Amino acid sequence: MPTITIELSDLNRLLGKEFSLKDLETPLQNLGVEVEGKTPEGIKLEVHHNRPDLLSVEGVARSLKGYLGIETGLPDYELKEPNLKLEVDSSTESVRPVIVMGLIEKAEFDETSLKALMDLQEKLHKILGRDREKISIGAYDMSDLEPPIRYTTTAPDGEGFVPLEFDEKLSPKEILEKHPKGQEYGYLLEEFDRYPLLTDSEGEVLSMPPIINSQLPRVTTETEKIGVDVTGINERVANQALNVIMGAAAERGFDIRAVEVEFPNREITTPNLQTEKKSFDINQANKNLGLDLSKEEASEIMEKMRYNVVGKEGDEIEVEVPFYRFDLMHEVDLFEDLAVGFGYDELEPYLPSIEITGEPKSIEETSKISRKVLTGLGFMEVMPYMLTSPELNFDLMNTEGESVTVKNPVSEEHSILRTWILPGLMEALKENRRRELPQKIFEVDDVVLLDENAETGARNVRRATGAIIGEEADFTYGKSIAEALLRELKVDWSIKPFEHPSLLNERAAEFLVDDEHWGFVGEIHPEVILNFELEHPVVAFEVNLPE
Repeated sequence: MPTITIELSDLNRLLGKEFSLKDLETPLQNLGVEVEGKTPEGIKLEVHHNRPDLLSVEGVARSLKGYLGIETGLPDYELKEPNLKLEVDSSTESVRPVIVMGLIEKAEFDETSLKALMDLQEKLHKILGRDREKISIGAYDMSDLEPPIRYTTTAPDGEGFVPLEFDEKLSPKEILEKHPKGQEYGYLLEEFDRYPLLTDSEGEVLSMPPIINSQLPRVTTETEKIGVDVTGINERVANQALNVIMGAAAERGFDIRAVEVEFPNREITTPNLQTEKKSFDINQANKNLGLDLSKEEASEIMEKMRYNVVGKEGDEIEVEVPFYRFDLMHEVDLFEDLAVGFGYDELEPYLPSIEITGEPKSIEETSKISRKVLTGLGFMEVMPYMLTSPELNFDLMNTEGESVTVKNPVSEEHSILRTWILPGLMEALKENRRRELPQKIFEVDDVVLLDENAETGARNVRRATGAIIGEEADFTYGKSIAEALLRELKVDWSIKPFEHPSLLNERAAEFLVDDEHWGFVGEIHPEVILNFELEHPVVAFEVNLPE
């Protein structure tokens, strides 16, 4: 989970009261924020991926205010009418077409609060932006800039500017080659023949998204008026990031103002701090949580969790949801906040009223047998992550497909749920490529496949997968191992030739059970072997397990 570092004095300043770390440890824990301890930089906190609003000291303070009863209900933030226009050029459509913007006014930063803003920006880059792939954020001192602001593009060798932390003017192409941020994130632009650029009306450069800001409009502790833009390829995520930043600024007591964004074919005003209404059944909430709360008690708790209660009709409680809470997807999410506000430490555990005798699911017994069989055949079990990347799951295997994606991944390497196990085994062989051969490894576990008929839109499938690298790694040997496993599982199968981009033609076969695809065995294609920096033949199999 993501971590943030805050200063206790800054948190207390936002709370308007003096608390010790010990005072706050339990409330923070109940709010889902774990205190990892003190560091030379401050207090290290761990927050959930689905709560970007808690990625800053301002967001943590806002939640604590409600929980501690300092300030309940929806935060009272005023978004002022726009007095600045952002003009978007049509040339951005083919590069990074999304941009939203807001203004922070009457800011009074010190070193601590300014660092908090910059830290929030970087956390949002990682969590919401997938390391700037989906969105990137810029912040500028607006005092010397001439409106309107323009979002356009430039040629790689076009007019340059002085990038942040540099003292020389560089062309856009030179920034990608020489600046550390250009070297790190240049891959996001390398396929384009024009690069995004933010300027004022006189051509003064603000930034080259998603790489680096210009040195001139750099935000300092003296800055009172700040422009914040979010550019990228996903408008929903861009708006979410801008809302979190604007909410953090408003929590500081700074003024926030909207901006008119004029695209070639439409106009919008951002940020949009519109709240929404959701309702839940108090009886169902009590049943799920093992509580006996009245509507009045539940309403008071929801106010502590920074909701406004706007209706209580029948068994339904209707609440107004803060604009920064875009993690709520279902009624049970409101139940969770009700439990948090009540206090997890106040929930009383109890034994079930009936005796229940458990037994292993049949698929677990089948998995246990599979592990014993493969271990007995000389294989070693490995345990790759179920979370993986599109590159590993598809690209390196020379194939394509769709998968379940993670909404707020920690990194691109853990952004989807795997659709097959073999790529993970190939990665394990790569990590051990300097070890003695042959190597025989296996895994028995789930993959997750999209399924529109499933309640969640996806289903888990248990599989057994093995890979062998070395001189004996040929189709005949791999087939004998897979068939030995299927025999022990008492599966009645048939086999026929199989074509797959990860496997050699005429050196692969498909297993069928009741005329349905059940798995495959085959020699890995040389291109895939080279993709994983391997130098020896590999044969692999992957089969479903009977439930």
